Amino acid sequence: MKPAIHWWSNSPHAPTGYGTQTKAVAHRLANAGFPTSIGANYGAETVGIDDRTKSGKPCPIYPRGIDPYSQDVIVAHYKDWASKNKGRPCHLVTLYDVWVLKHHELRDVPKIFSWTPIDHINVPKAVAAWCAQPHVTPVAMSKHGQEALAKRDIDSVYIPHTVEKVFAPSEGGGPIMQVPDDHFVVMMNAANKGQTPTRKAFTENLLALSMFMKKHDDVSLYLHSEMAVQGGINLPELIESVGLPQDRVHAPNAYAYRMGGYTDSDLAKMYSRADVLLAVSMGEGFGIPTVEAQACGTRVIGSDAAATPELLASDCWAVEGQPEWNPMQSSWWFRPHIQPIVEALEEAYSAPRGPSQACLDKAKEYAADVVVKRDWFPLLGG
Repeated sequence: MKPAIHWWSNSPHAPTGYGTQTKAVAHRLANAGFPTSIGANYGAETVGIDDRTKSGKPCPIYPRGIDPYSQDVIVAHYKDWASKNKGRPCHLVTLYDVWVLKHHELRDVPKIFSWTPIDHINVPKAVAAWCAQPHVTPVAMSKHGQEALAKRDIDSVYIPHTVEKVFAPSEGGGPIMQVPDDHFVVMMNAANKGQTPTRKAFTENLLALSMFMKKHDDVSLYLHSEMAVQGGINLPELIESVGLPQDRVHAPNAYAYRMGGYTDSDLAKMYSRADVLLAVSMGEGFGIPTVEAQACGTRVIGSDAAATPELLASDCWAVEGQPEWNPMQSSWWFRPHIQPIVEALEEAYSAPRGPSQACLDKAKEYAADVVVKRDWFPLLGG
């Protein structure tokens, strides 16, 4: 008998990294006979949803609570799902930053599997404290995370994030992005969250782009993000400040972006139209756009830190930087240097156009059907 699973993360309907991975894994668990529910800490408000997978298997979604991280309801939702599946063990799987897990009754949950992002160079103290508990099995989403946990004498299981089949070379991205047909297109796909600092290193990326684009009048930027949002930075203001040519900067429709109006198919078309994905950041727990872009044959410029280097194909770029202290988590991030980003952009500009076979091959390592069957089923008892 397969155990029941209560999956705590973003709703599978949320157009976020956590949302896409929740849909990829939780729905496959339900289809494989694991009774699975989802506790949504984002993307489902007020009432539960009697959701189903594409194959028709039930996968109900419990709504978020009042607490910003739903700590007021996380255990209650778990207990409710366990009561509906009496006679089976019920496991709690978490996919989010584990330092937010503070409900005192979590210590009474028999088995917790925490798919844990380690987006710093080392493991923050609060993350290590959670992962060291005897009833918690840390699931590292990167080899970097597994190695960083091991340095704190914490054993973990390595299971990477996944990419769906829809991410493949495809046509039609240019009209969606509204970029000129004959331009070299740099794409960024990064959530606009955080201000001091912003983990996605918008300042360094846009400064480097300004230097690069001043040398090439046939280059456009497509920035797939919210341009101005509470809790983020004012990107139009930053774009103006660094001197980017605003007639060559393109962004999504704000309403469509917020409402999830861009599908995975749309993203695949955009990645395919882009000549390079600029994904340099201060640290990634995994970095889903990096793999999605490569699955479409698009080369990536990323950081030489945290999870990113292990994701990059041989013809991609990992730029240098220096350690950056993050006082919020008492741990080390990575501050990318601007000049290496400019140099990587120049190399990308000179590289052959069209899909990269090395990128396509690299992305196959993260195919959702393979990863879930190979790694998640046996871990959870299937």
